[in-house]
Amino acid sequence: MIPQVERFASSYVYNKLTIQVFQAAIAALAEKAEKPTGNYFVFICNEKMWNDVQDVLGEYLARFKPATAYMYSKEKGGYLKVGATYQAYEFGGNQVSFVVDRTFTREYGTMKGYGLLLDLTADKSTGEPAIKHLGCRA
Repeated sequence: MIPQVERFASSYVYNKLTIQVFQAAIAALAEKAEKPTGNYFVFICNEKMWNDVQDVLGEYLARFKPATAYMYSKEKGGYLKVGATYQAYEFGGNQVSFVVDRTFTREYGTMKGYGLLLDLTADKSTGEPAIKHLGCRA
């Protein structure tokens, strides 16, 4: 599947993953979608990109401080649990969920990030997912 995707997909190459790279990729996929908003995308990535996603979204929350409760919670016994796992991101009215897949890690290793952004928004006429894709790699 990967060679077919790489042959037909738009792709982004990054040296350092940033929130701006996410937003550009989401915007590019939204341009291919039936509607510009209300889409559901899934970002399947190797372990390196998964860790990059976690770092970037953690820095994003820390920088803008929307609510400190996202960064910690009080556990049983008065202990604090610090950190978070970021599973989704919303930008421009489109939601992106993140999934780590070791298949990509086996193919591309742990030195470089690799991900596949898929449009899973249901087609209005058929109800089937409208599969459009965009690849990202470090």
